[in-house]
Amino acid sequence: MILYPLKMKLRFLILACALFAALPAHADEPQARAVALMNNCPVKKISVYQADPGSMGDTIYRVDCNMPKATDPNAPPAANALLVECDQSLCYLLRAVPPGQ
Repeated sequence: MILYPLKMKLRFLILACALFAALPAHADEPQARAVALMNNCPVKKISVYQADPGSMGDTIYRVDCNMPKATDPNAPPAANALLVECDQSLCYLLRAVPPGQ
């Protein structure tokens, strides 16, 4: 009779571990921020650019950079934002966004 509560607790523990182990890890804004910082982009703002729904969906973040102003008036304008794609637990740089877009 004493073993019955122990068996129930053990079953619950095994079920809980199986459920939590099956959940995928999702990357989000902190990982997108880390990718931007690795690409020399001091982050000003992060917004969702595109999101695909579903369990295997990915999210594309637009990361606006806080870039210093160019001192040369003849210098071409530099990119001021990045697109970072996060898929499951991996984020990577898609491309730089030209100014004005």
